[in-house]
Amino acid sequence: MTRTAMVVVAALSAAGCSSSSSGASSTGAATGGTVGSGGSTTGGHAAPTTGNGSSGGGHGSTTTGGSTGRATATTGRATSTGGTQGAGTTTGGAGTTAGGGSSSGGTSGPPPGAPLVLYTDIVAGPASGGEKDDGAYLSIFGKNFGTTGLGTSVQVTIGGQPVASYRTLGTSLGRTDIEQITVQVGALGSPAPGTPLPIQVIVDGVGSNTDQTFTVNPGRMLFVDGDHGDDATAVPGDVTHPFQHVQLTSSAQTALGVAQPGDTIVLRQTAAPYADIGDGKDFVKVIGVGGSAPTGASGTGWLAFVPYPGETVSIVNGSGGVGDAAAFSGFDHTPGGYTGGNYVVIAGLHVEGDGTAGVICLQVASDHWRVVNDELSAPSTGGANVLAGGVNGDGTSIAIYGNHIHDITGSGGTSHGVYIDGDGSYDVAYNVIESVASGYGIQAYDDEGTSPTISHVHLHHNLIHDVTGKGCLNVADGTATDVAVWDNVCYAINLSCLRFNDSGSLQGAQIFNNTFYGCGAGSAYDGAIDSDGDQLGPSQVTLVNDIVWPASGIPYAGGSGNGFAAGACVNDLWYGSTGQPADAAAITANPQFVAPGSDFHLASGSPAAGAGSGSVSALVTTNFDVAPEAAPFDVGAY
Repeated sequence: MTRTAMVVVAALSAAGCSSSSSGASSTGAATGGTVGSGGSTTGGHAAPTTGNGSSGGGHGSTTTGGSTGRATATTGRATSTGGTQGAGTTTGGAGTTAGGGSSSGGTSGPPPGAPLVLYTDIVAGPASGGEKDDGAYLSIFGKNFGTTGLGTSVQVTIGGQPVASYRTLGTSLGRTDIEQITVQVGALGSPAPGTPLPIQVIVDGVGSNTDQTFTVNPGRMLFVDGDHGDDATAVPGDVTHPFQHVQLTSSAQTALGVAQPGDTIVLRQTAAPYADIGDGKDFVKVIGVGGSAPTGASGTGWLAFVPYPGETVSIVNGSGGVGDAAAFSGFDHTPGGYTGGNYVVIAGLHVEGDGTAGVICLQVASDHWRVVNDELSAPSTGGANVLAGGVNGDGTSIAIYGNHIHDITGSGGTSHGVYIDGDGSYDVAYNVIESVASGYGIQAYDDEGTSPTISHVHLHHNLIHDVTGKGCLNVADGTATDVAVWDNVCYAINLSCLRFNDSGSLQGAQIFNNTFYGCGAGSAYDGAIDSDGDQLGPSQVTLVNDIVWPASGIPYAGGSGNGFAAGACVNDLWYGSTGQPADAAAITANPQFVAPGSDFHLASGSPAAGAGSGSVSALVTTNFDVAPEAAPFDVGAY
């Protein structure tokens, strides 16, 4: 689709996925990030093998080791885990399940220190077919999985049945304190298709929570190898006869050309990044094809794009404004006349998208997308006016979990880490977003015209830093109800860490237990938190248990609006500046971070420790480290 660029007060971003220009395709590899699935090797095409602790060969073998990245955070990607990780509760409480199949909502059960399952890449897939007839590859993300013993001391069950094989154990591509196990599911005792089955990770005999699920559903595994595949001789389900291309403009005999709901497209590692152009100058456009709700019947289920276990799969699309190109794109569902584009998983891939539509673009009114554990970047936009970002667009039941989004460039101040630009429902969690040079870390701004408001936006457990463009979090025009922002860490931010531009629709927004540090470093008039619309009172928003420590010389609150009325701020900690909004239970003291600017855990004796309001209890069930939170609550994200 085509959108018209708009520039509004304070350089608010306009459209989410478009504006057209042309340019050459880049062949450079995606930058930054570390590979977390135990590493990968390259090599020949030996016959694939499986087993506990080794990947099926093909491109060489993959180990199951890899450190879990638990070092104290610095100004890079690492984030501190701090203390003991409790598995008794997982995040949630805000009421919306995004992405289908399983949610990041709260549950109780295992004791502190037990393994904790937070989310998965896919939520449904086949239990047979594909490599060794063992069906889908499933990656599980969480805490306390350990670093060794995969398949022995570290085991996985689904519906109480052991999985067929274990592939990798290591760190995720997003937060380095979150671990990843990849398995191939196997028969699982032949359960009835279409029924969600509980996933459990067992470490040294101690079981995890079981609220995350996997649904056995018919489908095929479609293997793609850009170096050694052949579209003419490819056989769906046969790892030894892969396709060469995912999608092309001129051939239906590609993996996506033959795909149907329930299929998984498995990309193999190649010597150079994948750089094919599919439909509409995108690497992949899911139009005329897609997934559906997994009912257990043939011809239903998610359409997934994943890497072969343990291999690093890189994709490069565009070089500074290739038409409306995104690397992965949906389409505008609102006019009708098109099919597909729903129930899509994009997981575990390294994707550079330098076109004007960003890296992953849902477009308009998509339904059930999961963007999980990807490394997403756009470092080579060539100064194009990019109206998009790392993940952008709108839809219902959108889950954006555990990604590393970085080096998001472009001009116009309109390219963001994550850009929500229309009504739907969104769960954005456990991501690392950094080096955003044009826009915000995360923005919600309604510009589609399909609905006057945006509701059901949940942002939690994200680390956002070194945003040199605008601010960290922008709750902007049209944002309405069920907005919840908790357990996020923002630091080294050019403008405000939190901005509101209420157009009269915002009601009941909850901003709880966030840490905002070094906000407004490049601002002439902004504060650490800003209101650029009408004065916001407690019926519109409440900020509770947040830590606000602006950059030197920057006020606590600013913007072109009328600020915050009494009751909007409750029990927050303010330090290092002036202009504090009304806050009857304010804490005005140094929070005593372990290392301000790099480690935001509270040091012993911190005035924020145990000083939080219990009014957040329905939402804040864990802290940033995903350790259980309960009264007496701390102030801040940790």
